[in-house]
Amino acid sequence: LEQLDIVKRENKNLADEIKDLLDQLGDGGRSIHDLDKQRRRLEQEKEELQAALEEAEGALEQEENKVLRIQLELTQVRQEIERRLAEKDEEFNSTKKNFNKAIEGMQSTLESETKAKVEAIRMKKKLETDVADLETALEHANAANMDSQK
Repeated sequence: LEQLDIVKRENKNLADEIKDLLDQLGDGGRSIHDLDKQRRRLEQEKEELQAALEEAEGALEQEENKVLRIQLELTQVRQEIERRLAEKDEEFNSTKKNFNKAIEGMQSTLESETKAKVEAIRMKKKLETDVADLETALEHANAANMDSQK
């Protein structure tokens, strides 16, 4: 009888263990189902993020290409401006050189004309003096002539 009680207790213990294991199995199945569901959700989220990343990378590449294109245009504009400035500097220097030559020519002409004017004034004074001397001489000659005719 005692053995029967022992066997019944063992049987009851084993039945409880089986029930616990079945409960755990059911919980495990639900857990697996939840994990599988979560895995699918995370995979979908990962695919969405991957698509967004690829789209962002594409947009970034387009923007980088725009930046490169604008930098190239900026470099070309700078080169054009530098070329035009160099041309204007050269034109300015050429004009300045021509004006300096013209000024030197005018100064030389002015100096020559000033010398000629001074010489002309000197000659005029000499001629005036000569005319005055000749007039005086003529007057003396006329007076002498008058005296000699008397």
